[in-house]
Amino acid sequence: MSNATQLTTQEIEQYREQFKDYPEALDALELIAETDGDLIESAGLLAMETGVEISSRVVEEDNILDKLAKRCRSIVCDDDFIDDLMKDLLTVAVATLAASGQIPVAVATPVVIYLAKKGVKKWCQSNE
Repeated sequence: MSNATQLTTQEIEQYREQFKDYPEALDALELIAETDGDLIESAGLLAMETGVEISSRVVEEDNILDKLAKRCRSIVCDDDFIDDLMKDLLTVAVATLAASGQIPVAVATPVVIYLAKKGVKKWCQSNE
């Protein structure tokens, strides 16, 4: 399992502090904690809970986080979004994704954390 898809207990606590004013993001972090920090598993559960459809066509190297990010690629790879992540403004990034109407805050939370950990610029370049 890659580092970008796994959170430690300490990281979850840091994100809880960062998202303290965002109840839906905190709920997502609670589920991430319950899945032992597994962002892929928690994103799948959150997508099911919130009715977000994920295509059943599974590409081997694609995880659900990549699929959700690709769905919002025009936003994720926008300079403003990248700047927000580079400045560690994850709450702004989550709000931006949720505002797009493509995925709710609860689902956007693990996607944004994943992109921040993986490196959003690197992700955008590898998904061109």
